[in-house]
Amino acid sequence: MSNSQLTGRSPRVLFFGMQSTFSTPSLVALLEQGIEVCAVAMPANPVPGRVTPVIQRREVLGGRSVLPMAHAAAQASIVSIARERQIPVWEVHDLAHVETRSTLAAYQPDSICVACFSRRIPRALREIAPLGCLNVHPSLLPANRGPVPLFWALRKGHTSTGVTIHLIDEGMDSGDILVQERVMVPDGISYAQLEAQCAVRGGALLAQTVWKLYEGDATRLPQDEAKASYDTFPVQEDFVVHAEVWEARHLYNFICGVSDWAETVRVYTEGREWSIERAISYSHKTESTTDEFVMEASAKVWVHCRDGSVCVEARAT
Repeated sequence: MSNSQLTGRSPRVLFFGMQSTFSTPSLVALLEQGIEVCAVAMPANPVPGRVTPVIQRREVLGGRSVLPMAHAAAQASIVSIARERQIPVWEVHDLAHVETRSTLAAYQPDSICVACFSRRIPRALREIAPLGCLNVHPSLLPANRGPVPLFWALRKGHTSTGVTIHLIDEGMDSGDILVQERVMVPDGISYAQLEAQCAVRGGALLAQTVWKLYEGDATRLPQDEAKASYDTFPVQEDFVVHAEVWEARHLYNFICGVSDWAETVRVYTEGREWSIERAISYSHKTESTTDEFVMEASAKVWVHCRDGSVCVEARAT
């Protein structure tokens, strides 16, 4: 007999997230699937010169909205959704502190759900949820562990990535896999667009998995460490490309993908360095640049790659 049949209630979860576009779809999906989100936890933002409480309740005054949840997913943050649904929000400074554990344990969650949370959740806190702590990770684990796997999918020229729901353990993105699904990386997609697709699909899978765990119908698959890879947060050098060793499609998609990052892509080709403003198109032929340009102005040029060319707007440096 399942938990819902025994208790007559829906699963209860604590939701850990941030004010980010990746967190919102997961919270929305949990609520849409009838899961009781008993509280939301967010990392605290310490103010210099002030003592930051270990954990404190955030005021989210307001009532329920008449807008459908699909509308909320498109426009709202996890705080505004919590306000609409009258869900308490906690700002946590010290996850390992006994006060944090006792405060959150009082909600008696069945599971903890995590979608874009910048801090590691310690074992003592994970153990307040008997069914475990679930994380939404935007890659096909065990590949691309780490903080920004979608950047590395674009940097490495992958034509597909994915989303994984896994249990959090002591390692970094290394816990047992519960479900995963492939997500394609089409030509010209931006990082924000790709992340949004993974966030929506990840939210749906998270809600399904919470129910399966609660019903005793989930399968755990240990990760194969022999196939694992880990990537750190990118540094300036990771935005530098030597075009002669890249395929044209790869370079085009990388530029399109990271154009919404603050760092500028710099391309070296034929003894010249270009600071790229945007990618326009790519060709499997070696195209010639006909536009004149000066050092101070941007121009449309063809960057020659291993198997063709990429048309970009760029400045010579």
